[in-house]
Amino acid sequence: MSDLLKIAISAALSQDWQKAIKTNQQLLVGNKNDINCLSRLAHAYAQSGKLNDAKKIYKKILALDKYNIIALKNIDKLNALPKSGKLNVQHPTAKYPLSPSQFLEEPGKTKTVNLINTAPASILSNLNPADPVILFPKKHTIEVRSINKVYLGALPDDCSFRILRFLKAGYEYVIFVKNASKNSVSIFIREVKRAKRFKSQPSFLTSMPSQLRNILRDNKNLDTDDEDSEENPNDQEGLDEE
Repeated sequence: MSDLLKIAISAALSQDWQKAIKTNQQLLVGNKNDINCLSRLAHAYAQSGKLNDAKKIYKKILALDKYNIIALKNIDKLNALPKSGKLNVQHPTAKYPLSPSQFLEEPGKTKTVNLINTAPASILSNLNPADPVILFPKKHTIEVRSINKVYLGALPDDCSFRILRFLKAGYEYVIFVKNASKNSVSIFIREVKRAKRFKSQPSFLTSMPSQLRNILRDNKNLDTDDEDSEENPNDQEGLDEE
């Protein structure tokens, strides 16, 4: 991923729409028919109130791909608005507010994840960068759902296994859509609270050798904690729910 693309995605995630517009316009200089880039630009225009500009970009997308479900849905949404209307910018409702710094990569604390077993295109097409989503733990996996609890996809098995254990230990996370298309969605996960007894255990593995000893030690503590929780069925409430 290029640095400019990272900036464009970060700007959308932090809802800095003017920066998102400028950056995506720069990206289009190198490839004027990049549909993903055009979609991000149209969304930024719409969220900043420039609805006519957004419509023009969506029409360009449809000229390139007449079946593009994201463009079709959004242009219908824009056409349905009254002349004086504007789109409502979605803001997270989590107790941890959205800020630009929230999407800075931080080793061990943040991770971008591509979801598996994703929902149909009709659902994914309604997602936008920076939309808040929630983790929905099951017995052996973690689903990702919208704030209205609509299923979007699931974390890969290795990530699910790790996060399930940390959730049981008391870790907390905020999650937002990073990018979405009609058949894929990636999310940005940030650890915002760590269990005190595992303060040296990061949520996500890094390549830093200095952390290996702490990871091994705290993994043993987590395993012991899991065994203790099995003796008390109440500790599993909400996590084993199907």
